[in-house]
Amino acid sequence: MGEVRGKEIVMRGWLLNSILALVCFGLWAFLPKIAVRYISPKSALVYEVMGGVLVAVIVWSTVGRGIDYDFRGITPAFLTGIIGYLGMLFFLNAVSMGKVSVIASLTAVYPAVTIILAVIILKEKMSIIQYIGIFLATTGVVLISYR
Repeated sequence: MGEVRGKEIVMRGWLLNSILALVCFGLWAFLPKIAVRYISPKSALVYEVMGGVLVAVIVWSTVGRGIDYDFRGITPAFLTGIIGYLGMLFFLNAVSMGKVSVIASLTAVYPAVTIILAVIILKEKMSIIQYIGIFLATTGVVLISYR
């Protein structure tokens, strides 16, 4: 009974974190449209990075000396930051010129890139249903983006 209860706690933990991430990402995709109404995309990116640094400082202060220093993890994490903020700059440029509802939908298909890389590089397996899901999600974005 204890083991099942432990799995339930883990499941609730990932589910809660997933829902919180979904809400954060939804706001993350929406708020830039408001920002670029008043400031340039490059200025907005600077302020976003400052917000990210604030979060990093808070997390770092809670971890203290427990932060990891293995370059096998640091390197991809650092690259993630670079690539993420470059993507954000492109996103900011896009929402300054177009509809955030369409742009957010289009860029929300990014998991397809992740899935392709996971299958090719990490050798993760996918079922036919998952492939159909990717196809349908991509088709949905094409329909949302169609003018």
